[in-house]
Amino acid sequence: MLLSNKTFFLEGILAEYKKKEKKYYLTWETLRTKLAKKGRDLFGITAKSTWMELKTAIEPFLGQEMMFSEHFGQWYFSTKMPFGELQAEITEKKTADLLSLLAIHKTKEKRSYLKFGLPLLKLFGFNNKTAPAAPVLEKIITPCLGSELRLLRKPPKTKTGKETLFLAYNVPLVQFLVESFQVQSLKKTFALKSIADDVPINQAKFVEVFNRMLDSGHFQIAKINDKFGITGVRLVESAAPSKSQESESSDYERFQEAFEKLDGGRRIYVRICNMRRELGWSEERFNTVLNKLCLVTHDY
Repeated sequence: MLLSNKTFFLEGILAEYKKKEKKYYLTWETLRTKLAKKGRDLFGITAKSTWMELKTAIEPFLGQEMMFSEHFGQWYFSTKMPFGELQAEITEKKTADLLSLLAIHKTKEKRSYLKFGLPLLKLFGFNNKTAPAAPVLEKIITPCLGSELRLLRKPPKTKTGKETLFLAYNVPLVQFLVESFQVQSLKKTFALKSIADDVPINQAKFVEVFNRMLDSGHFQIAKINDKFGITGVRLVESAAPSKSQESESSDYERFQEAFEKLDGGRRIYVRICNMRRELGWSEERFNTVLNKLCLVTHDY
């Protein structure tokens, strides 16, 4: 084939992808798939060709309307456009994909945090074997977090271990512990270590947040081992709550309802002044409930 015919072949792939996916760009892995056997034979590559082999074979035939570019550690094949414009489009799509994955996980697992594994890695062109160290991965992904997401790095358990990276909603750390306790509490009793291992928080921060929750009276020690170490906690249950407890519970519910109303389902934050105005409580009553909830004022 002539040079122009190879260029037309590539333009056809982009046009078809744009029509179907409403996007002007493909990852190099997608391009390799879209080439199919006919395209691979045309450019002298195989289904297992590396990115550099593919780029070397195709780049001379891009013409004036196509280009290769790198964004967030991944290579893309696209129509020619300003670098910043394409990067903004890719960033917006990746942010939406991250939010979607975390939302699915939250619905299924009842947790606002997700340990980095294959589904998240694939969004950035990695797998479990090729994934870089947590600091490098964090640098690549951070621009795609937007205002609703955050990354958390948990130190390894051993000196030779690796850091663990978590994707999470941008909420106070205490929410992660509460969610893990709620899931684990279905077992009636559970090992405290299982909570510490589950949440994306280092040991010192976990101890701080857990002690605050213990002080609030919502949990109590369930088990100790033969060395008098704490091995489990459980939710405090009461068959006949007092009127003061019922009133306190009602205040918590009203506080949560007001938060959700003002927050609009985003689960990010609301202004304290707006909460005071919405509830219309006395300053003492509002501050008492707020302090016991141990939320929003600090990133525990």
